[in-house]
Amino acid sequence: MNISIVGPGAIGLLMAGYLQRSGARVTLVDNIPDRAALLEREGFRWEGLDADVRVSVPVTLGLREPGKTDLVMICVKAYHTDGAAREIAAAGYGGPVLTLQNGVGNAEIIGRNVPDAQVIAGITSEGANLASLNHVRHAGRGKTSFGPLEYGRPGDEFLGSLVALMRDGGIDAELSGDPQSLIWSKVVVNAGINALTAILNVRNGMLLEIGHARSLMADLVREGCEVVRRKGYRYQCEDPVAHVEEVCRLTADNISSMCQDIRNGRPTEIDFINGAIVRECEILNIPCPCNSAVTRIIHAIESLGAPE
Repeated sequence: MNISIVGPGAIGLLMAGYLQRSGARVTLVDNIPDRAALLEREGFRWEGLDADVRVSVPVTLGLREPGKTDLVMICVKAYHTDGAAREIAAAGYGGPVLTLQNGVGNAEIIGRNVPDAQVIAGITSEGANLASLNHVRHAGRGKTSFGPLEYGRPGDEFLGSLVALMRDGGIDAELSGDPQSLIWSKVVVNAGINALTAILNVRNGMLLEIGHARSLMADLVREGCEVVRRKGYRYQCEDPVAHVEEVCRLTADNISSMCQDIRNGRPTEIDFINGAIVRECEILNIPCPCNSAVTRIIHAIESLGAPE
């Protein structure tokens, strides 16, 4: 299978290493010339939980040879999805596109910009972070689940082959018949954890040690779950608050991506996580004070830039 991974960030490089190990022909697609040149010249260090190797794969500026590409995997930040999808469409690609990105709306953005695409949507809880532009660290095992946004596109044979390929490489992958519930469940988890860690500048586990943070986390989760319920989706666990607290325990030493973004003065994905809950609450005419507040606080912090 020829797979083009758009966005050589932490998850993009992690997936590239796994998929190459499975025998897939992987190409990294970038839009930053200096980074693309570095990856092309030196490859990247893939520091996994069971291996520490140097990986070399082709790197292109923009999608090349779309007719020979079997799958495009989008691994950019959610606020770059629109641009990435437009570039894919401009290259003439119209085949399967997989998004495992954070936040709500990525699959819809892809479908809107690449109307012929067969969108596969889902989530991954694999943990990864960048030690440098070409050094990815696998921070923790997780599950990768996905399914077609439109039933039957792509077909079961392709999806089965993709799951088998991922498993061969070491990814714990599975198909889902309800990808939107998967996505919204992860959004609720991220809404409960990420913004608070960014505001407080703490690792995930500290949210359980600070009483006010723990109770606010529960309120954020409950607001998100009300949106999930009203939209007719299904949260993946019976007790969402307990589940998010368990995620905090299991990832206690992790620095959330939003916290890392704030520390480095980068834009965050707040509008696709807590902000998405706020927008849906406005549409549904239900109160959402906690998610609204943390969304505005994160935007205020973003406006200050990187801390000195």
